Amino acid sequence: MRAMTNEVRHMPVRRLMAGLLATSALASCAPQLQYDVPASIAVDPGTRDVARQANAMLETYYASRGDFSPNDVVRLTFPYFPVLNTDQRVQLSGFLTPPLLDPVQTRGVSVGELQARLEKLYQPKLEKPVVSVSVVEYANPPPLPQIFVMGEVTNPGAFAYRDGVTMLEGLARSGGPNQRADLSQVVVLTPNGDRVDARLVNLQAILDGAPGSIGYLAPYSIVIVPSNRLARTADKAETIRNIIGLNGITIAPRFSFLQ
Repeated sequence: MRAMTNEVRHMPVRRLMAGLLATSALASCAPQLQYDVPASIAVDPGTRDVARQANAMLETYYASRGDFSPNDVVRLTFPYFPVLNTDQRVQLSGFLTPPLLDPVQTRGVSVGELQARLEKLYQPKLEKPVVSVSVVEYANPPPLPQIFVMGEVTNPGAFAYRDGVTMLEGLARSGGPNQRADLSQVVVLTPNGDRVDARLVNLQAILDGAPGSIGYLAPYSIVIVPSNRLARTADKAETIRNIIGLNGITIAPRFSFLQ
């Protein structure tokens, strides 16, 4: 593990995606890119399309972070005080009004976070402040999570996420690396709160039998396989920046590498 991976953490999402992904000025002319595409990314139409798709998916993901949206029906269940049980519809403002409490904001909050917050608020009001939170009706069902594989692979694309999916499975779904691929510098981008973590993985070493684990991919992960023409550098941050296209952007001191 130590020899296999290094992480760059706490990269602001919009700044990262602006550097990483192609966006389109879809007019009558060819799509324009926000940055000079580095040689490390195969800029064939397939990869460009996958980059746009990943960008749109992540924009949607971050715009609707949390488990609640307006008009969802949320059930609050009090096992020790069933008289308080209630079903409520999330207001357009994102608020719910739990029994005995002032309105509580649900925007950007997970079910678990809301449940913990309510139990804390109920501590001075109920002898046993236990409450269960569940969404019983979605106004807008959340999109099914995906993973994205792009760069030097046979068929770059978006693939359905499932628990336990690994980078190897993602590469297999994309048809595997092509002849230009460098599996020793694969980058995995993973949403983490309001940031994206960038992880550099020496997949080739693992395939050759070196000890270590590539771990599992998270929902909305992006796997980028660079070209073997990428210039070598001892600076891990510079390598990641080259692979994902963060040209001209300085990595701030708050970034740290975990061995």
